Amino acid sequence: MRKYDAALIVVLLMMTLFGWAQEYKFRHITTVDGLSHNEVRKIVKDSQGFMWFGTQNGLNRYDGYRFKLFKNKPNDSTSIVGDKVFSLTASKDKLWVGTITGLSVLHTVSLKVIPTPELWNVFQDKDILQLFWDGSKKVWASTEDGNYIIDTDSYKVRTVLEDFKIVSIGKGVDNSLWIGTDQGLLKYNPQSGTVIKNYEIGAFDAYGLDEIFTNSYGEVWVTLGGDIFRFQSERDRFIEVYRSKSLNGISQNEKGDLFFGSYGNGLIRYSRVTGGFETLMANPENHASLSSNDVYDVYVGEEDIIWVGTQEGLDYYDYSRDRFQSLVHLPNNENSLSSSFVQTLFQDKDNTFWVGTREGVDHVVFEEGYRDPKITHMNMDLNIFKALDSSYVSSIFRDSKDRMWIATMGDGLFLINEDQNLYKRYRHDGTDLKSIASSSVRAIMEDHLGRIWFGTGGGLSLLVEEEGDEYSFENFGYPKYDSNSLPLNDIYTVFEDSKNRIWIGTNKGGVSLLQENGSAKSFLRFYNNPSDPKSLSNDEVFVIYEDVLGRVWFGTSAAGLNLLMEDGGKEINKGYYFKRYTENDGLSDNEVNAILEDGNANLWISTNTGISVFDVENELFTNYTTYDGVLKGKFRKNAKWKTKDGMMFFGGAAGVNYFDPKNFEATSGPISPVFSDLLIDGKVVNIGQKLDGKVVLEQPLVNGSRIVLPQNDNRFQLEFSSLSFTSPYRRKYRYKLEGVDKEWHVTTGNDPNAIYANLDPGSYKFLLDVSEGEKMFSGDPIHIDIEVSHGPYNRFYVKIGLYIAVSLTIVLLLMAYRNKRQGNESYPKNPKSKKPPKTID
Repeated sequence: MRKYDAALIVVLLMMTLFGWAQEYKFRHITTVDGLSHNEVRKIVKDSQGFMWFGTQNGLNRYDGYRFKLFKNKPNDSTSIVGDKVFSLTASKDKLWVGTITGLSVLHTVSLKVIPTPELWNVFQDKDILQLFWDGSKKVWASTEDGNYIIDTDSYKVRTVLEDFKIVSIGKGVDNSLWIGTDQGLLKYNPQSGTVIKNYEIGAFDAYGLDEIFTNSYGEVWVTLGGDIFRFQSERDRFIEVYRSKSLNGISQNEKGDLFFGSYGNGLIRYSRVTGGFETLMANPENHASLSSNDVYDVYVGEEDIIWVGTQEGLDYYDYSRDRFQSLVHLPNNENSLSSSFVQTLFQDKDNTFWVGTREGVDHVVFEEGYRDPKITHMNMDLNIFKALDSSYVSSIFRDSKDRMWIATMGDGLFLINEDQNLYKRYRHDGTDLKSIASSSVRAIMEDHLGRIWFGTGGGLSLLVEEEGDEYSFENFGYPKYDSNSLPLNDIYTVFEDSKNRIWIGTNKGGVSLLQENGSAKSFLRFYNNPSDPKSLSNDEVFVIYEDVLGRVWFGTSAAGLNLLMEDGGKEINKGYYFKRYTENDGLSDNEVNAILEDGNANLWISTNTGISVFDVENELFTNYTTYDGVLKGKFRKNAKWKTKDGMMFFGGAAGVNYFDPKNFEATSGPISPVFSDLLIDGKVVNIGQKLDGKVVLEQPLVNGSRIVLPQNDNRFQLEFSSLSFTSPYRRKYRYKLEGVDKEWHVTTGNDPNAIYANLDPGSYKFLLDVSEGEKMFSGDPIHIDIEVSHGPYNRFYVKIGLYIAVSLTIVLLLMAYRNKRQGNESYPKNPKSKKPPKTID
């Protein structure tokens, strides 16, 4: 009965917390991406940082970009002994590969299979059911016939626990071992070699997927058949806490949450905060769900990436690519935005979000932690508000008198004053000079005096409060020949800074600064001057923002970001000028749509191609795109909001992105580049391999290695990685071949590599550095020395010999020619021959 009640509680918890499925968006890797087989049985990370995946058709090493495959080659002792990998464990510089046809040991630096006749004599072609490295110099291995401890240096083997069949092992915080066997769960003292206690919670299946996991909390978790058990240390017993189908792999993230694999029920998470279990299963209609409900193994590494080996491929969840959450319009789903085209955002005093779209206003209410948003569309029965139900809403604002103002792009301005039961609509009336300047209202701002200003398509309007509930407007327009007026009427933003200066941004009219002298008002204008780099970079200014240090920023529609500088000569524009930041400086796009500032004084800038973070102090941009979870489609002008607890919201043509900027703060140490493979003519060069009779690579590809290229093979390709699996495509690498390159080459993408050809004989040094996204490179590159050999006709002494031979030949020819001429000149000229006289005999 108690088990039934526990199961019921679990089901209720699952129903309550089912929203977890939306938090984890899995990416998928299959044979199409280079994986050798889609059935992934085991997952480990080696001491170098490479990921290894054991499948039903080979072993795969993964560097974040590429797979390197290891398979059995018949009658080849340098290959692994089998392709069906059943167990894996990694010790220092070694990977222990258990297959259904024996055990192999792979050196993870040289990538060579280590000859181990001692192991062959013991294991031969037996099934390797279990492998476990205890953290010292011992690997535990089990077969159907026995259990063994292997010395990782000498490969000497001894038997252990001969009366049991070992299925799984975990190491406790006190260095004791927890060993799952066919006769129960043993607590084992490895120093004395004795069993401390046998917990009879059930028999572990040697050919099953049962697993034991221990963590830094001192906890022991066990999957046994369809049950999850947890150790109660205070009562020295195991209790059943969850039941599912064929539970197996266990791993833990940085928050302490546990993940369990299930062959039949997908992935299960235990929440450290709630104490509840949640199930995530495959959904054919959701491409971001698990590939399969049949899970074999789960691994969570230092970077908090969840790797899941399934029946239908390898799945992984990279939190760094899902830090941007979203609100969008979903057809036939009432709990979604009425339109994905979002123009403005406002959070009311009761924490309700007002979302202005092209189809009116939506209200969004979040559960704690910004989970489970509830969305409703604002509909009002009043006739004057009917137009608002489907209007293009441009701005929403609640003023200090608790009046809610809703501006639209063509249907005028709406006022809601609930305290006074006042609901009004204001539109431009060409016959009334006191009506609002235009029915197209783009911006609303309340200044330090409590005055309400409206930026419209017809100029600037100031609210005038008449007696009672009546309001009119004082308008400031564009007299063409008045240099003290607004430069244009098309106003998109009105902003007051901490110095009580009111700035007006216009479309094609630059920026204006309101100058007040009593009731008199004039405007100081700022334009783009193509011949002045300190002028405003562009006249389309839609965004104005002030940071915590009082710096005022102007976002343009086509020429990036402008910082107001105030230390110029007072005779020109009262000392104001501008410093520019554009795409050339790293900004993702020159159209700046909105700006917010985080707690570290970084500016978050929405553009047409994504979201940029500007480290103002170091003048560095980091750009996020759809690869990171940013919605496609450009963001909208001034569609932004920052909550009191620091959450940021940006609206655009595809919906709303919201996120916590603290989730983007670096938590791991610096990353370092590594070399993955050397290729010549597209073929990998292995250690010891000869080309033209020369060994090209005598040692593994590590920092300081040496490559010798024959002259006939004076070309190479180097593949590299950083072994950081969070957003690997965001990594930037720079490389340079000293002796060839004067400048660094920069590369990124899904296959970082460098290619060189037609190298002259001589010595070179290849330098490689890496950076995180747009941030600075480490400045401490790794290197490889490269020697291109001289051919038989390029040796120095051969060249000298040929030079001498050719020179002698030329000298001899010249001498022969001269002698011939001199010889010819020593003979007399041939006179005319005379006929000899006739003689008479």
